[in-house]
Amino acid sequence: MFDIIRDIGGITRRIQSTSNTEFRKFGLGNNAFLYVIRVYERPGMFLGELADSLQIDRTTAFRSVRKLVDSGYLELQDDAKDKRIRRVYVTAKGKEVYPKLHAFETACSERLTSRLTEAEKARLTKLLAKLVF
Repeated sequence: MFDIIRDIGGITRRIQSTSNTEFRKFGLGNNAFLYVIRVYERPGMFLGELADSLQIDRTTAFRSVRKLVDSGYLELQDDAKDKRIRRVYVTAKGKEVYPKLHAFETACSERLTSRLTEAEKARLTKLLAKLVF
């Protein structure tokens, strides 16, 4: 069973390596592109929600968001009701690069699952959901 986890890790590392090379030219290496994608698709998340959606610790998420704010891809806004909460939004610069990020993500997904039937894809989705802890 351990080989399955190693295979999943290997797939993840290959995608990350390719994406980091691809998006370094935008200043989005080190998986920073994932933040832009998630925030674009769910604008207004607070930092904890973003960290949870990426399955990373909040300190790492905050540090990465700060860098993306400094580079102009994301912006933070205080919550209207609770000033302790900062919500994350994509800037115009982030919106401009999103189609390239999404196309890459889509192409990777299609390439990885191209030999699976629709039934196998559905089964894989269910099985992977059981692995998340």
